[in-house]
This record gives sequence, structure tokens and C-alpha cells, in this order.
Amino acid sequence: MQADDFAALRALFGSWNADAEALDGYRQAWSQPGALTAMLNYYRASPMHPPTAREPGVAALQLNPEDFRVRVPTQVIWGERDTAMLPGVLEGLDSCVPDLRIARIAEGSHWVVHECPERITELIRAFIAR
Repeated sequence: MQADDFAALRALFGSWNADAEALDGYRQAWSQPGALTAMLNYYRASPMHPPTAREPGVAALQLNPEDFRVRVPTQVIWGERDTAMLPGVLEGLDSCVPDLRIARIAEGSHWVVHECPERITELIRAFIAR
């Protein structure tokens, strides 16, 4: 991931048309000792992964919904063009988050916070104000 001054990560993050200053800020953060390991460990620690020939992945999970109940008002801001987090992830979320608001941004991708910062700010301010 560090090869060629983080070329693969820069390409990924550059997909939301980031300016050079933003990409440089990310590159500086990725360069910190232990940063890449921490980024990858976030995904390594998740039991949510696709099945393989030897392991059933997420299908093997036996989760108690009460262990995951969110008891505070929650807003999800969803970029509908996200190719990493598909819309199915939202299905049934309201069973664990009773006070849930979902705001969908049609033109937003996985990088919706960078693509639509003004809209994100509006949504957060309105949510907090309620």
C-alpha cells in the first residue's frame, strides 16, 4: 500500500475528485508510523466477510440483536452510488436502531462526505437541531 508514494490509495481516494491538498493530507496521515496497520486492522477485526470454500463467512455469525441495540437517535447519511457499502446493508437496521433517520444522497458515493460537504453539513445540523 505504500508503493509509489501510496499510488493505489491515492487513486482510490482520488476517485471522488479530491484536490491535491486533500490527497496530500491523507498521504501525510498514511505515512505516520503504524497508520496503515491500524487502517487494515479495522477490516481484519471484522467478522463480516464474504464466504470462502472453507469458511461460511457472515452466514456463520450467530448474533443477538439486543447486544447491538442503539439507544440514541441516529442519522445515517448514505451515498447511493457507493460500490463498497451496498444498499442491502441498511435492510433491517431499524430493528437495532429504533430512532433511525436515513438520508440518501443520490449522487453520493463511498466518499459522500467529500463529494457533498455542504449537504452533509445541512443534514447533520438539522439532525442535531431536532
